[in-house]
Amino acid sequence: MNQVAPASPSKKKILIAEHSGFCYGVKMAVDKAFDLATTSEKPVYVLGELIHNPQVIDKLKEQNVKTVKSIDEIPAGSACLIRTHGVDPEHIDSAEEKNIDVSDATCPDVRRVQERALELARDNYTVVVVGKEEHPEIIGIMGHSKRIPGSKVVAVNSPDELEAALEGLPKSRIGIVTQTTQLEDTFFQVVAKVARFAREMKVYNTICPATFKRQTAAEKLAHDVDLMVVIGGKNSSNTTHLAEVCRDAGTEAVHVETVEEIMNHPLLAQAEVIGVTAGASTPDWLVQEVIQYLESLN
Repeated sequence: MNQVAPASPSKKKILIAEHSGFCYGVKMAVDKAFDLATTSEKPVYVLGELIHNPQVIDKLKEQNVKTVKSIDEIPAGSACLIRTHGVDPEHIDSAEEKNIDVSDATCPDVRRVQERALELARDNYTVVVVGKEEHPEIIGIMGHSKRIPGSKVVAVNSPDELEAALEGLPKSRIGIVTQTTQLEDTFFQVVAKVARFAREMKVYNTICPATFKRQTAAEKLAHDVDLMVVIGGKNSSNTTHLAEVCRDAGTEAVHVETVEEIMNHPLLAQAEVIGVTAGASTPDWLVQEVIQYLESLN
C-alpha cells in the first residue's frame, strides 16, 4: 500500500493595506532634501528631523545633510531645510538674520493648519489645537497663532485635558484645529466637549486626507487578518496611531521599524493571515523588505 506524503504546510497569506507608506507631503520633502544635498554649494542642515523615520535620516546623513535642534547650530551662510512638520516662524526669522538660505519643506496640509490657527487667533478666538503639545507639528502651529499679539492658544491631546488647559482663558468663542495625524475619534471627542460650554465655535477638521485613508484602510484590513504588522518610526505619531487603530479593531498589532524587528517574532507562529500597513513617513524599500520576509515564511 502506497503511503501518501503529508502535505507541506501552506505559506502564510500576506495582505497589504490599500493605503500605506509615503504620503505626497513626505515624498516632496525627502525629494527636496536629497536634491538640495546634491545641488547646494553650501552646507545643508535640517532644523529637526525632516520626517519621523530614523532610516531616512541616516541616509540623509550619508549625503552630508546634518540634522540640528536649533538655528544656533547652523553656521551663517549655510542652507537650512524646514522639516515636514513645520516650525515656529521665529526660527525662520532667526535663520534669515544669520543669512541662512531657508528652503521650506513643510507639508502643505500642515501649512494649512498653521494658516487656520493664525486666522482663528486673528479673529480673537481662543484656539484649541488637538494634539501632543511637545510634538513638533503642534509647536509650529501654536507658534503661528502666537504671532498675533494677545492671542490665546492651547494644545490638548484628549478631552480630559480641556478643563486644565483652558483655565483662566475666555471660553465663549473657541476655535479648533487638529494635528494632521490625529485620531479622528479623539478630535470629535474634543469638539463635542467644547460644544457643551462654548457659545460660539469655529471648527476645522485638519486631519490630512492621507492620514484618514491610512487609518481607515488599516482598520478595514485588521478585521480580516490574524495579525497586523505596522511599519514605521517608533517616534512617528501617524504610525503609532495606525497600530492603535488596528488594536482598537480587536487585532494584535506589531509596530516595527525594520525587517530585523519582525524576524522570528513569537506572534508570527500562530498567524495564518497577516496584514501589513506603513506610516506616511515610511519609505517603500523598508516596506518591501518586511513583505518579502513575511512571504518567505511557511
